[in-house]
Amino acid sequence: MPDMTPHVLPLQQGDDIALQYLGAAVVLQWENLPEAARDAIWQQAESVGGLPPVTSLHEQLKSLIRRTKR
Repeated sequence: MPDMTPHVLPLQQGDDIALQYLGAAVVLQWENLPEAARDAIWQQAESVGGLPPVTSLHEQLKSLIRRTKR
């Protein structure tokens, strides 16, 4: 199992756009990812530090993924 301890990304100006593209790519490929990879991404998303807290993060992520299913 990968290390899922909280990590803080050292973000620089403009990284928010790169993260949006990367996040969109992950969501669009979600169905093609192995279950172990999806589980690791869920766990890591819930343990990222240094970002503003999001109420109901898990539910918001599930909703986003559901909306993009083909």
